[in-house]
Amino acid sequence: MIEGYRRVSGPEVTPDGYPLPLTFKPLTKHPVVVKKEGLELKQYPERFFPGKEELGANEIRLTCIGSGNPIVRRAQAATGWLCELGNGDKFVFDVGGGSVANLWSLEISPAELDKLFLSHLHLDHVGDFHVLFDGMGWARNTPLQVWGPSGYSEEMGTAYFCDLMHKAALWHIESKRGLVPSSGAVINAHEFDVSQLSPDNPRMLVYDDDGVKIYAFPVIHCIYGSIAYRLEWNGLSFTFHGDGSPSSFEAEQAQGVDVFMHECFLDPVTFSKKANIPLEFTKLIVGEHTTGDKFGQLMNIAKPKLGVAYHYFLDDDTIDPFFGLYRQTCDMPIVLTQDLMVINITPEQIVTRQAWTNPLHWPSPAPPDKRGDTELATRSKAAMPQWIKETLIRSD
Repeated sequence: MIEGYRRVSGPEVTPDGYPLPLTFKPLTKHPVVVKKEGLELKQYPERFFPGKEELGANEIRLTCIGSGNPIVRRAQAATGWLCELGNGDKFVFDVGGGSVANLWSLEISPAELDKLFLSHLHLDHVGDFHVLFDGMGWARNTPLQVWGPSGYSEEMGTAYFCDLMHKAALWHIESKRGLVPSSGAVINAHEFDVSQLSPDNPRMLVYDDDGVKIYAFPVIHCIYGSIAYRLEWNGLSFTFHGDGSPSSFEAEQAQGVDVFMHECFLDPVTFSKKANIPLEFTKLIVGEHTTGDKFGQLMNIAKPKLGVAYHYFLDDDTIDPFFGLYRQTCDMPIVLTQDLMVINITPEQIVTRQAWTNPLHWPSPAPPDKRGDTELATRSKAAMPQWIKETLIRSD
């Protein structure tokens, strides 16, 4: 039996021995991957509690804030990931519908979450953009920084998207002027030109600061303008591939990483039955994605320490089929992602757990160096008519 977001009775494992969703256990048989034998390993609690664990100076923590698809479910937001580094840096990769509620529940001040990297502009990867942006004023008083690819035309690129998102929020922004600081009501787009990518220039450096390097490279997904990212820092690394049909090129760009994060999809028949979509359409949809067996082929080329599959429809009867398809082509360690799955990466090991968060969380205070400009602007000229203001019931 499932109540809310947790399983309270019945079996907790699949027939093949994998944990079932909502058991607060990672969906894997490899919760710990040892990278270097013979070294003393850091011991982690069974579950991750936000605010209770400091990152080591040479440690990465990845948290899935959205493991699902366009069909947003209470237990599966659409795609999104948070990356935290031991130097204090934080990066958000995609913000699909529902993902920001998970992000806020990690009890990190929104002021620290001002660097967003977009893989492509499908709505299940950007649907919570305004929710993230709305941290302005009450919690984030610095601009939201957004990185993403150019498009086939100017109107299909990240900069144009950000401009329209800002314009769409104009009423909202104007209404807050003079009530809270307006310095966070800014979106700075860092659009990179994917036309510069080629066989001779397969990836480009799009972020380089404080020892952190983030590269972008193209993936095959629907139309022009879909990319993946590779982050490298202190000898640790991971790739985030957005969405895509599997290609040897993207796997080659991920070679040698600690963690290879890639979307994975149901087979067309199961997807048709589950989602009530005609099979003729699900075949086309799945063709733009990666099934478990193809994921295994990518892993065999990339050879990471751990594979991470997200964007998958979780259900009691979809877990074993995923691992069954994957094992047809690969036997390397892999985990199937749930919302609020946490991955710690150190030079010695990779540890996977589930986070336990407070659904009634409050925002954490901004660190002193992240408070930004708190001066109030003048109120908007779009004032309420005087006749209605005169009816205001005032306090004595």
